[in-house]
Amino acid sequence: MYDLSGELTVILITIWQLQKLRERLAVRKQEAQKFHAQKFNFRKLRELEVRKQYQIKISIRFAALEKLNDS
Repeated sequence: MYDLSGELTVILITIWQLQKLRERLAVRKQEAQKFHAQKFNFRKLRELEVRKQYQIKISIRFAALEKLNDS
């Protein structure tokens, strides 16, 4: 007869690692969905003040990216 306790342990650890990975991916997916919901709320851009604030934020981001590329 074979002693499968070592192989069983490896299988159980692998299953446990896969479950942990799936949990982390699910959390990241939820975080990404929240981020996109806030980032792409185009209805708010109809208001002039909100649009101006958005344009300022975007120009600051692009300026920072250009500065990083120049470095």
